[in-house]
Amino acid sequence: MSSTTAESLIQVLMNRSADVSERDDAAMDLEAFTGDAVTEALAKVVTSSDEDDLVIESALESLGGVWARDGAPQKEIFATLPIWAQERVLGIIQARQ
Repeated sequence: MSSTTAESLIQVLMNRSADVSERDDAAMDLEAFTGDAVTEALAKVVTSSDEDDLVIESALESLGGVWARDGAPQKEIFATLPIWAQERVLGIIQARQ
């Protein structure tokens, strides 16, 4: 998969006027990619106070999946997550290793 596809998915995910189901699908599909742009976009969704819960959950699951595949969370991004999200991400990583 190309970075162009990741960029397209990030654009859909970050587009607050897009349909929630499309944004949710984009969040789930981003798990297949790596890179700072991917993890930063997923983390931004997770930390948003006015985001749709479904999109938050999918972004969190994908973030955990990316970091499980990479072997560990990115410390700088992990530190920005709320405690409940940090705990969930660590659980996802642990379950997938």
